[in-house]
Amino acid sequence: MCRRIRYWNRKQRRGQVVAITAVSATMLIGFSALAIDLGVLYVARAELQRTADAAALAGSWELLLDENRLDGDNGAALAVSDSRGKVVEVAAKNPVLNTTIVVDPNAANAPDGDIVFGSLADTADQDEAIQLGTDSATNTVSVLVRRDSVRNGPVPLLFAQIFGLATSEVSARAAAAFEGGVVGYRVTAETGNAQILPFSLQVDSWNDLLSGIVTQGDNYAYDPETGTVSAGSDGVLELNIFPGAGTDQLPPGNFGTVDIGASNNSTADLARQIVHGITEADLAYIGGALVFDENGELTLEGDTGISAGMKDELASIIGQPRSIPLFRSVSGNGNNSEYTIVGFAGIRILAVKLTGAMKKKYVVVQPAIVVDDSVITEAGASNSYVYAPPRLIR
Repeated sequence: MCRRIRYWNRKQRRGQVVAITAVSATMLIGFSALAIDLGVLYVARAELQRTADAAALAGSWELLLDENRLDGDNGAALAVSDSRGKVVEVAAKNPVLNTTIVVDPNAANAPDGDIVFGSLADTADQDEAIQLGTDSATNTVSVLVRRDSVRNGPVPLLFAQIFGLATSEVSARAAAAFEGGVVGYRVTAETGNAQILPFSLQVDSWNDLLSGIVTQGDNYAYDPETGTVSAGSDGVLELNIFPGAGTDQLPPGNFGTVDIGASNNSTADLARQIVHGITEADLAYIGGALVFDENGELTLEGDTGISAGMKDELASIIGQPRSIPLFRSVSGNGNNSEYTIVGFAGIRILAVKLTGAMKKKYVVVQPAIVVDDSVITEAGASNSYVYAPPRLIR
């Protein structure tokens, strides 16, 4: 009798094991399905974010550096259009789960579109809404990349189909922006030298150039593809800043050279700054940074004249973008002059002649977009084509 009981117990236990095994196997398959499909979704989400990041940054750089932006509102609209194309192009070059990504250009710039252009007053404010409006004020590119029923198809699932889940929709958004409103410069090992010329340009003359009131015409053509300058026209007006730094009202013998660093910089110092920019050591002479005070001003001492010894250095940077301080007023003469600086402008040198008769000398410049890691920016400050590099902000 005892043997029969043991035999019956063994049969019962065997049945329980089979049932537990069946339930466990089902659960194991379920967890395996979950793990595998979650892994696929994790990869899809990461690749979508990578694509959105790359497209937003590329669009922001295209918008910032597009030469059309120098041509007022019409040019700004063309720059936005070019940037939309760049976003679409870069997104397509970054597939997600081996699927080529399509983003809608959203030419109407609807706020819920795949690509949205607008402006942010403070790029550090995560709660500020992107303002849609004037193309010339645009500094932000937002990009939505998705695998869903609207665009590119949802992500197919494998084992989750057992539970009736055939696909999943995944998306990612990124925003990149650049900042203007330059209020100064600080040089570190990370930023590299500040690309500022040790000259100064009268702010009213600069504004008149932008308005087309004061100009030397359009006699030189800059080629953005090659970075070279030739005789001809490129649609961007020009100004001769020598002699006179853009004005005939300067004291005799002073042509707008300023000391950014040690007082009474030598010609060799100025030549070095022309080619290589302002160094951390230069700024150490003036407290470590070149920054406006609470009145939006700073004072720089001036030197007499632009030496012919600088002509080779100036010629060597023809076509390259540089920033130049804008002064409102100047007092004193020669080495005793002081410039009241109220802004910085982006320019490029087109032609240089510093030998021969004074009336035949010239340093011809035109507005240009300058991107400089060393700039200090402030929301709401004015801007004249000098910017911090684009960066991801959201």
